[in-house]
Amino acid sequence: MGFFSTLGDIFQILKNVFRQIFKRPFTYFYPFEDRDYPERTRGRHIHVRENCTACKQCVRACPVVAISIDTADQKYEKDAALYFDYTRCIFCGLCVQACRFEALYHTKVVDISEGEREDLLYGPDKITTLDREPLEWRGRRFR
Repeated sequence: MGFFSTLGDIFQILKNVFRQIFKRPFTYFYPFEDRDYPERTRGRHIHVRENCTACKQCVRACPVVAISIDTADQKYEKDAALYFDYTRCIFCGLCVQACRFEALYHTKVVDISEGEREDLLYGPDKITTLDREPLEWRGRRFR
């Protein structure tokens, strides 16, 4: 009975091997093809300056001190410029929960990469939009 049991196991393994050989791989052409993320994904932040009242609750709630605020840079009557240091941010979502005025949001953009470390300090010019430069590869544009 040991020989036939081993032979049955070998056939099960071969069946799985041949089934996987003829399937198309489930991969993405990263970074040129965006992946579908769940609705509650915590990615890059968006700051809506019109709703911000410079209450600094997001700064107090941040456990790693990744957010700094500049109240001198005012665009509206009661707002401030937020600066996110993505070298420190752990995407915990506490800053978004602390904002009572719906001025902070998480997005599904999780691919935050820059050439220099200083470029990961996102100021008011980068934090208010989701504009990303399109990628080019072999003459084709992606995103």
